[in-house]
Amino acid sequence: MANAKDVARIFEYLGLQSEGVPIEKTRLNKLLYFAQGHAFNDLNRELFTNQIDAWDHGPVVAVVYTGFNKIVENAQKKGISGVQVSPDEMDVILDVWDQYRGYSASELVSKTHEKGTPWAETYKPHEKNTHIPKELIKQYFERPGNQLKHPMAGLKEMTTVNALPVDEYDPDEDSVWEALLNETP
Repeated sequence: MANAKDVARIFEYLGLQSEGVPIEKTRLNKLLYFAQGHAFNDLNRELFTNQIDAWDHGPVVAVVYTGFNKIVENAQKKGISGVQVSPDEMDVILDVWDQYRGYSASELVSKTHEKGTPWAETYKPHEKNTHIPKELIKQYFERPGNQLKHPMAGLKEMTTVNALPVDEYDPDEDSVWEALLNETP
């Protein structure tokens, strides 16, 4: 099982590689929250054992918040060497990165503050040590609509095409496509 600092370092490394700058504290903590939630759904277990707390600006992993500068420094100097994550954990981390990397810190804060989220159900104003129950995170991310959007999942639902529509048929234009459809793999 990964630990939250290692997962944070992977996200920092991904940010450095793709964006050229470290991910700020707030955004990083929201990515950890989403990674933990999606791990419950995709792996049927938690990604890391650290608690996630309900702070004023959303979910926070306290050890990552307080150790932020060291995590960034390690990501810059060492990349992800020495990080202990399994291949299936890395798949979840990369899927979370793919799905949420385009969101700013404030957009991720807004997503975590939506009605019915584990943070919204747990948050107590100005208290930093209120743990969001892991079971609440698990239940939330198991719901349809809160799950990761896997890019290849839609392929299973596609229908097989074995002929072109008659009303759109143009022999000259479609001959290449027909040849491809008739090829045997």
